[in-house]
Amino acid sequence: MESAGFIARLAKVDFADALGVVVSDDAVSVAHLTKRFNRVRVADVSTERLEGPPEVRGPEAATFLKDYAERASLEGARVSVVVERQATFLGSLLLPAAASSNVASVVELELDRIIPVPSDDLMVDYYERPMGSAGERIAVTVVAALAERVSEALGWLEGSELGAAAATVEPVALADYYRFCSAEGEDLAGLFTEAGGRQYLTLCADGAMASSHHSAVTDGEYAAVVAQEIESALPERCGDTPVVLAGLPVGDSCVSLASIAPEGFFPPGVEPSVAEIVAIGAALGQLGESRAEVNVLPDSMVKAREGLGLRELALSAALVTTALVLAGTIALKNLSIESALASELDRLTPLVTEVADVEENNQKLQGKLLKLEKSSRSNVLVYLREVTELVPDSAYLTTFRYRGERIELDGIADEASVLISILENSQYFADVAFTAPTTKYLADQERFSLRMKLER
Repeated sequence: MESAGFIARLAKVDFADALGVVVSDDAVSVAHLTKRFNRVRVADVSTERLEGPPEVRGPEAATFLKDYAERASLEGARVSVVVERQATFLGSLLLPAAASSNVASVVELELDRIIPVPSDDLMVDYYERPMGSAGERIAVTVVAALAERVSEALGWLEGSELGAAAATVEPVALADYYRFCSAEGEDLAGLFTEAGGRQYLTLCADGAMASSHHSAVTDGEYAAVVAQEIESALPERCGDTPVVLAGLPVGDSCVSLASIAPEGFFPPGVEPSVAEIVAIGAALGQLGESRAEVNVLPDSMVKAREGLGLRELALSAALVTTALVLAGTIALKNLSIESALASELDRLTPLVTEVADVEENNQKLQGKLLKLEKSSRSNVLVYLREVTELVPDSAYLTTFRYRGERIELDGIADEASVLISILENSQYFADVAFTAPTTKYLADQERFSLRMKLER
């Protein structure tokens, strides 16, 4: 887990500036963000009112953007333009999870049905999220903007010598802002904003926009309206308690969007407007802080990044540093293990030598013992054979004991005293004597016990 978290943080490391631009009929709002490693800050926000007639608003916006870019030194910054709400269209599809590999084809086929505008007049992107308790379905959110309005905004940027890296829409930018600012565990929220004199509700779940549409509501009804939207768009989250936020003047039932920003995120004394918050969300998307990246620009219109950027250099340096630290750690660990093994070998070598010497001595003693036992067994057989040949057939032995230098015999004979003279005549035995008096056994036999010394 720790290594996975480190890799995830490393993947988000960046050294970049990003500019979010929100264009509308009467104003241009910008937000300049910086990211150094994983630290993201708002460097500046600004809004310019466009007071002239429609035919001069384009040049006015281009002049403002050009002056702002020069003043803020934004050369090489990643620019994301936000299309105003009135030129934005949203749709959704509910598909089985097995269709995840063909979502692009399904969106293309269904676009005319889910968005009531000819597809040739739109610039489109989409993203998906799992649905159901086990992810057995996927919800596809389709984002579209009028191509005419996107091209107009891009023309303003060209007049300012800024090139767009992306074009997004207001609900997505709001969701990216909320995701960045929300506290841990607050992954469900309803955001109320106003655009063109109308109120809109944007529902955010797990860091992405789940739905967004016009919603006329009065103070005191916000929580109920959000709960109703959750029941419709996110039935699996029914019962969860959402956060309710607003970017329009409301009573005590909502928290303002600006108030949820982390401490130090805004410049001192700055409280951004809703349009500037949307611009901040668009810039966050260009700094890798979005949950579902949206870009309605076709690839041919995206400003290419030239050369090796600071982010790539930083990531390369971080990876090289990590690899060197890892290699050094492994080398030190190997040296430590090698030293411990050498020390253990030095300790065990004398013990192994001692054990080997003992084993060698044991083998020698075992050889001698085997030799002696072999010799002893041979002698016993000779003595036993001699006794059995000498003892008369009328007598028999019950015991034959070999005790080193003597043999003890127990048995029964017709006349036990005769056995002494018989055994004395053997070349192997001497000093044959009874060890106990003989006793009667049955009618005509005697029980005896005797012993004798061995001559050789």
